[in-house]
Amino acid sequence: MSNFEKYSVIVVGGGHAGCEAALASARLGIDTLLITMNISTIALMPCNPSIGGPGKGHLVREIGALGGEMAACIDETCVQMKWLNTSKGPAVRSRRAQADKYLYRQRMTSTLFNTSNLTIRQGHVTEVVAGENRVAGVRLETGLQFDCEKLIVTSGTYLNSRIILGRATWPGGPQNQRPAIGLSDSLQRCGVELRRLQTATPPRILKSSVDFSKLSELPGDPESGGFLWENRRRRYDRQISCFLAFTDEDSVAAVRRNLSESPLKLENITNVGPKHCPSIDRKIMRFPDQVKHQIFVEPEGWDSEELYLQGLTTAMPPIAQREIIGSVKGLENAVIVRYGYAIEYDALAPGLIRKTMENRSLKGLYTAGQINGTSGYEEAAAQGLIAGINAALAVKGCPPYWPSRTQSYLGVLVDDLSIWHKPEPYRITPGHAEFRLTLRDDSAERRLTEDGYRIGLVDETRFKIINAWKMRIENEIERLATLSLFPSGEMREKLVKSGTGDLKKRATGTEILQRPGIAYQDVKDLLAGDSGEWLKEADEIYSLETEIKYRGYFERETEKIVQTRFLESIRLPVSHVDPRLKLLSPAVTELLVSDKFDDLNQLVRKNCLSRSELAILLAVLQQDSGEVVGEPEVTNDK
Repeated sequence: MSNFEKYSVIVVGGGHAGCEAALASARLGIDTLLITMNISTIALMPCNPSIGGPGKGHLVREIGALGGEMAACIDETCVQMKWLNTSKGPAVRSRRAQADKYLYRQRMTSTLFNTSNLTIRQGHVTEVVAGENRVAGVRLETGLQFDCEKLIVTSGTYLNSRIILGRATWPGGPQNQRPAIGLSDSLQRCGVELRRLQTATPPRILKSSVDFSKLSELPGDPESGGFLWENRRRRYDRQISCFLAFTDEDSVAAVRRNLSESPLKLENITNVGPKHCPSIDRKIMRFPDQVKHQIFVEPEGWDSEELYLQGLTTAMPPIAQREIIGSVKGLENAVIVRYGYAIEYDALAPGLIRKTMENRSLKGLYTAGQINGTSGYEEAAAQGLIAGINAALAVKGCPPYWPSRTQSYLGVLVDDLSIWHKPEPYRITPGHAEFRLTLRDDSAERRLTEDGYRIGLVDETRFKIINAWKMRIENEIERLATLSLFPSGEMREKLVKSGTGDLKKRATGTEILQRPGIAYQDVKDLLAGDSGEWLKEADEIYSLETEIKYRGYFERETEKIVQTRFLESIRLPVSHVDPRLKLLSPAVTELLVSDKFDDLNQLVRKNCLSRSELAILLAVLQQDSGEVVGEPEVTNDK
């Protein structure tokens, strides 16, 4: 029997990035091999038991709209579904689901094993086989070799990883699993530069040892609907509540008494960790005057006796963790089932990936997830989806795909990552998306499902159903603009009470609906005898009302969107610099022909051009394209 097998695409790692990458590649008809160190831990959630939230939830919706799996999986395996930021504007509203971590893993594993064109093998990849600066395959610790055209590495936090707990440290991955040893050295031999990052997780406690009477209950929303479009109207009547606790003076004092044993003070770990998820010891060090810190007490599954303490992340030694948790009201007698710990691991150096997730140094190598310097299941799954799509498209000889940052949070993520040079791991938030009002949770399918259909991840039946839903909303928006109305009676009084004044002339349905306090149903009531096809479903009405009420903001965003898309359409590097650009500085000319950026918009976002240089470039580009595009704003890098 030969030690060599050949696959078009190989995916290394069975985490959230690896699952989406393997599924996307296989579903596009490419023979795909997924190699994971432990089949029993596919789609493991080693840290928080939740998926979604601002920015992250938007990503999950978009993954589902494009044809990925995470949205469908969490909808079927959650123990709680909840809307966040409902008191704020539509741009930042999103769902968050508490997962049954065990059911999620089982469902995703079943999906993988039942996907055509996908083979799953357990094994430890220790070497990337490459020749002439191009990937050729992988070699396992057993000596087996698998050849491929494209390789996707999604090693998570396992790459040369070690666990840190106070002064103790040992080789290990999440939940004390084996680290991935050897692959780091192999990547470096192939010219792929690496760096060290760290992350940490809080302790888990026994549910029966908690005094819930001292905590605030946080129930779910039965009518929240799911992430996947098909589940948007689903009811979740059976849910488990989360709870909220707080630190106080005693808790802060307990942390301070044990700070000398914190790895941050011991300096036995790199200081480069997630900015948006600091440990409790880092919080106390950074904000010494703040006493009250939130602790979300979260279930890990329907039948799990473990509770996750979101907000009490730490890698201090066990005795310190017991003292800190015991100081929190409601957790005085809490029994720690698993202690918190930190992990230090290898990740790619900044600036090494394209928007396609392909490596700039080694052709045919794609990476996704925490190896790219991100944090979070959702970011990992999103990158895995894009990597899987592009590896499959490359095998087919098709042009690459990446969504515009004007079109999706997926686009924002891959655009930011390809030029991310900050030391800390990247985490998506609405603040990263300058067009976040356009990229709302409810508009994901209207923005991306056509792309998924064109790529081949969305079948024709699903595309037609979603497209019909989309057209109902858009047709009704157009119809309202043609209706001529003159409010009277109760409607007139309602307009006056809304503070917008009396309406003394006829107006369109759109103009009336734009006024504060006026709902779609009010316009419908005003035209009770109209025979038009009025919308009936709440999700369709919500999208319509949002589009109309925020129309002025959308129009302002649209102007900037046009500018951004024009600059994104100028792909880099250019093969030669136009003689008409001779006035540009040598530094700018070098950037235009270098492989550091994927498009001209990235140069603008990184402030690599002066205003005069940008004006020269735009003048030449507009002469060639015939388009008239105003000068975009030159802003600081986010």
